[in-house]
Amino acid sequence: MIDRLLEFNDFGIPTITLVNMLAKVFEEKVSDITGNEFLNQKASRFILFTLGINDGISQNDIVRATHLKGSTISVALTKLEKEGYVKRINDAYDQRQIRVYLTEKGEKLNKERHELIESLQKKAFKGLTSKEEKNAAFVLATMIKNLTYEN
Repeated sequence: MIDRLLEFNDFGIPTITLVNMLAKVFEEKVSDITGNEFLNQKASRFILFTLGINDGISQNDIVRATHLKGSTISVALTKLEKEGYVKRINDAYDQRQIRVYLTEKGEKLNKERHELIESLQKKAFKGLTSKEEKNAAFVLATMIKNLTYEN
């Protein structure tokens, strides 16, 4: 049924719905492979991913980068810290700021997740050229920007 539904998108499924379906299928695949319920939660994955790019950013910066609620980030960070994946340290110059860092355990997990994502991405883009893959990334990033920075 899903093959027929998605074939050439001939039923007029809105592109944004296809993006949402892709995200859900991706989440299912990650969950099936890793089996860790807590670390499969969106907030935890987004936090680890964000820190992998910008280690040592503030909690507020994580909220802005992930587009998740502050309370969601706070709860997830508490769990990640308790499990030993992140540490929170007061900023040396501004004690009101708390910086979040990956621990060695968090860096290891992030590396494993990155490899998993690369593997799933290769599978997802099978049959497409590198130019088509780059175009897809450009289109998705533009859509995110458009919805994030509405005029």
